[in-house]
Amino acid sequence: MERAEVENPSIAIESVQDHLPALYFVFGRIRTEELAAEIGREWDFLFQDEKEQVHKAILDTEKEHPEIFQRGHRRILRKLLQQGIGYHHAGLSPVLKNLVERLYENRLLWVLFCTETFAAGVNFPAATTLFHSCRKWDGKEFRTLMNREFFQMAGRAGRRGFDRVGHVYIKIDDKFPDQTGFFDEAEVESVYGRLTISPNTVLSLLKWKTDDEIDRFLTQNFSAYQERSAEREIKGLLGELDTQYQQVHSHFCELKGDAACPLQRRKLIREQKRLRSSKYKNRPGSLERILEIRQLLADQHGHRCLHEVCADARDEIDALSYQRAGLVAQLNVIKQQSQKYIHEYHFVKGILENLGYINGREFFPRGNFALELHVQEIFVTELAFSGLLEDLPLEVVAGILAGVDYIPGRREFIPAPPYDFMPVHELKEELLEAGVPPHFAVWAPTPGFVAHAWYTGQGLDYILENTSLQEGDIVSIIRRLIDLLRQIDDAAHSNPHMRERVREIRRVIDRDEVAVVF
Repeated sequence: MERAEVENPSIAIESVQDHLPALYFVFGRIRTEELAAEIGREWDFLFQDEKEQVHKAILDTEKEHPEIFQRGHRRILRKLLQQGIGYHHAGLSPVLKNLVERLYENRLLWVLFCTETFAAGVNFPAATTLFHSCRKWDGKEFRTLMNREFFQMAGRAGRRGFDRVGHVYIKIDDKFPDQTGFFDEAEVESVYGRLTISPNTVLSLLKWKTDDEIDRFLTQNFSAYQERSAEREIKGLLGELDTQYQQVHSHFCELKGDAACPLQRRKLIREQKRLRSSKYKNRPGSLERILEIRQLLADQHGHRCLHEVCADARDEIDALSYQRAGLVAQLNVIKQQSQKYIHEYHFVKGILENLGYINGREFFPRGNFALELHVQEIFVTELAFSGLLEDLPLEVVAGILAGVDYIPGRREFIPAPPYDFMPVHELKEELLEAGVPPHFAVWAPTPGFVAHAWYTGQGLDYILENTSLQEGDIVSIIRRLIDLLRQIDDAAHSNPHMRERVREIRRVIDRDEVAVVF
């Protein structure tokens, strides 16, 4: 891994121009576009025949989607692609992302500015990876990349069959020089299993599994296996510490702890001094303890020995005791964690019983409905059984459902939807007051503007003009809505009226750029 201090991306590209193609990782959508445009002013990586191939791919895309490069700064992207430069992030429409990926895969893009999502789940190797920064916003704060995250991206460098080695460059951050570039592959963080006990998990287990099968599911999953492995490892370490403790303890003689022992005498003398100080001398019991220590020291004469050996042994035992206490604390946490899935299961089961979804293994209408859902099962079920999905206009239902499981972005701006969403907000508050955990009632009104506009015939241009969202965000909102509508359709098999309504919403919104094609 090489380290170079650069500010201008063109300087970085110049230093790696013999090791292309390059993935330039940037932690910000807007910054990927800005940096790509910046090097586009100075660099052109394609020969004429390659430009013709890119031009043909662009024209083919425009035939199917004429306005794909007409929005925002996408005209700049069209020009950059014909120079062998591109950018890729979640804000791009799926059509554009697909085009960029195909061009890169065909070695027609030589520098691609991208966010970390490009390194996840796709196999697009490079000769070089560059990092514009090693700090990112994780949804709560800015932090340094973990070793695992860094090597996931850096590992794209080195194309098998093309490059003997991969090259990795990091831009040093003057503000955080101590948090940049100190990654160790030997310290890559472990990946731990995490079983999510959702309402659907509990309902599915109760519907299809016996009690013994449920117990095995909760106690023999991958996460539980990891915890048992960690428990065995800690117990082994505790055994080693106990052995060391016995070996070190053998250095002490039979006088250990008596007033004749030089170490004990020093300890008593220090205690006596402390009790005579102004801070302690007037406290109850101090005078009696001073007299007791004086008598102990008088009754036993100090023993002459190599007490330095005992002093070293005492310090080592203190260190071993400290390590042992830490391991015991870890072991106690693991023992508590080993029961967490069982506790979570019974906790969620209790909520479902209190809300009238089930009674033991008996399923009521709400329970059967929620069994077919896979996102915010309780909240969506309550929406359906409240009558809102059947009584409100279809465009309003679309807007309400678009907010299910939606968490607004940090700098996101979307106007309030053009309808009254307070009944839904009140329903959410009622669920929280009934003891439903907040993560089982995640809903936001803001995507309602997008879904309402799309249902009433507005296009991407209208939504882009009135929000801070990008094409990819809008497509994501509508496609998530389509998926939820499909789930509700399956859940409402005994309610033809509701099924007809959700199918009509799907028919209207599953169009143009967001159309789901299988």
